[in-house]
Amino acid sequence: MNDNRSTVGIIDIGSNSIRVVVYEVTPEGAYRVVKECKESARLSEKINADGNMTQEGMMAIVPVLSEFRNICTSYGCVRVRVAATAAIRNAGNALDIVETLNRHTGLEIELLSGEEEAYFGFMGVAHGIGVSHGFIIDIGGGSTEITLFRNRELLHSISLPIGAVNSNYKYAGASGWSDQASLQLQNEVESHLRNYAWLSSHPDLPLIGLGGTIRSLGKLDQRRSKYPLKVTHHYELGKESIDYYADLLPSISVEQRRRLGGLSKNRVDIIVPGVLILHTIYKYIKSRSCLISGTGLREGLLHDIISSTLPEPQRVVERQVGSLLAFHSTASLKHLRQVNLLSGQLLERLWEEGEDAGLASRLLYVSSMLYKIGSSLWYHQFEKHTMYWLLNAPLGGLTHREIVLAALIAEHRAKNGKQTSFSLYHNSILKDQDDKLAARLAALLEIAIALDSSETQPVISVATERYNKTLLLKIKCRTQPYIELRELDTAAKAFHKAWDIKLKWEVLVSSTP
Repeated sequence: MNDNRSTVGIIDIGSNSIRVVVYEVTPEGAYRVVKECKESARLSEKINADGNMTQEGMMAIVPVLSEFRNICTSYGCVRVRVAATAAIRNAGNALDIVETLNRHTGLEIELLSGEEEAYFGFMGVAHGIGVSHGFIIDIGGGSTEITLFRNRELLHSISLPIGAVNSNYKYAGASGWSDQASLQLQNEVESHLRNYAWLSSHPDLPLIGLGGTIRSLGKLDQRRSKYPLKVTHHYELGKESIDYYADLLPSISVEQRRRLGGLSKNRVDIIVPGVLILHTIYKYIKSRSCLISGTGLREGLLHDIISSTLPEPQRVVERQVGSLLAFHSTASLKHLRQVNLLSGQLLERLWEEGEDAGLASRLLYVSSMLYKIGSSLWYHQFEKHTMYWLLNAPLGGLTHREIVLAALIAEHRAKNGKQTSFSLYHNSILKDQDDKLAARLAALLEIAIALDSSETQPVISVATERYNKTLLLKIKCRTQPYIELRELDTAAKAFHKAWDIKLKWEVLVSSTP
């Protein structure tokens, strides 16, 4: 680890599971996960009839927390933040639980209120997805938080004392879920929702879902539809899918659920109340879709520790690109910025009115800044490694279509513009003409890379003149760009193929910028 980096540990004591995540962070606020462990807890089931957690239940948690503390110590964490949520918060002896765990583990446990849990969940989402308005739902084991935000500002939040674990304990019978039990749970959820007018006053906003229930539904849906991208963050569950699982899952046995691809064995029972809670809230607020977020409470706690400012929607991707470059890039940052600058100038000159300039600009930014990220694995043939990075790296600010397009741009460069089976495999995510869009942006990127092939920034400026089917580049340089001109000749061929425009250039070498 570099001397200017540090590690931070977050331990999340949830109602269904206890998790530790160790993050490596830079002074500038970039971060990455370096270690993660999870243990099933089912804390809501450790609450007795009086509403208290037994001493035996408390002591069962101690070994897990002690080992998680040791993990943080072994990674040299400069700070360890331990947060407890609904199962402990709602217990009648919550303060006794916290004091007992503190004494036996040496940790300082922070008991989050429902409002704090919702706030940190919102912060985690807003740093991970560039959405301006929406609802957030976090279905935990012992509670469900719902948050409304507009213009990236949290307006309202509530914490319902209903979660997947305590609902399963309360309503599931020995033989499974009956229609009556499902209806009782839905009625209980609705009875809470009716107390908050703001929940039904913002129809058609996206619902952003956190937690294991919604991630599991995403995996199930991807398996069912043979979805080609195995990423749940930013995956959209439509009305048909939510209706389908709310009808299917309560009607089949635990053994039948166990055989469903994508559903973990630890969730085969509590997925039923989880999906019923989601379905009830989704219908009540009249949302248009459910977007899955892979970032939430833990990331919100981390951002609070490192004092990250909340980015504007268009800056979310830039933050994520910056984190990847901080930890994984071997390329010169000056070179990448030069490539980004030059490719952006070409895009502005060539893009036609009526086309989605925002999408093209975003894709070209990601592609230009990350086109060499694969060289951190192996320099030779780094384009194919870059393609893998783009499909799997944490670029949650991009939609799945945008992720595939960025990878397609890398593939076009690797294959010299030749079409392969990649776009066909991802056909369900892409739109018509997306292969053409990727080829065009890849050609612009190739020109920009050529103009800084030496990575010494000999080019001072590039002016353009376009006439008929020709684009003339007037290139002003401070030194003779031998390598750049050789590479530009090759890039011109790919450009002509993608744009049906010939590329010509004039070079002026000047000693004064």
